[in-house]
Amino acid sequence: MIELKNICKSYGERKIFDNFSATINSGEFVIFSGESGSGKTTLLNIIGGLEDIDSGAVIVDGTDISKTRNKIRYFQDKVGFLFQNFGLVDSKSVAQNLDIVKITDKTQSITSVLDAVGLSGYEKRKVYSLSGGEQQRVALARLMLKKCSIILADEPTGSLDSNNAEKVIEILKKLNEQGKTIIMVTHDQKFRDMGMRVIEIK
Repeated sequence: MIELKNICKSYGERKIFDNFSATINSGEFVIFSGESGSGKTTLLNIIGGLEDIDSGAVIVDGTDISKTRNKIRYFQDKVGFLFQNFGLVDSKSVAQNLDIVKITDKTQSITSVLDAVGLSGYEKRKVYSLSGGEQQRVALARLMLKKCSIILADEPTGSLDSNNAEKVIEILKKLNEQGKTIIMVTHDQKFRDMGMRVIEIK
């Protein structure tokens, strides 16, 4: 469970959140929706431990990560990120990008996760030779290999065509069905209602 308690966050004199609270249950697929500049990505980064808060608490499975100085274990064991820009190393092969992850689930392999995202036989392909949709599916395959119970997806379909966007959402839904908690930021009205719940950020 993720509990956001009375979150306050400002950038200089600009107040982003003022005593914002929300609860996200384990295994939910939650959408953060709101206008540009409302703080959706900031909130996602706060949950991910990438941004500090001014006051309040960010409690994940009983631990207040806002008060945890060393978040390495949190990044390693609890949370995974899916970015709009894919977060891959363009000059390396698909296998090299996946090999960065320490595989803790022995039922998974590079071959099996590539098969799961529809990219069988792509191990030796250079990332720069792939389409945007294929790169995002490689990023999803990397998450499948990573030890994490929470996936934070920031506009994961933002730069994709409709067909590839739907493929990415379907993979996220399958990961959710497997027990992952998914929190996704999206502007796309088509995908806004695909989660279990929408949290409006105003």
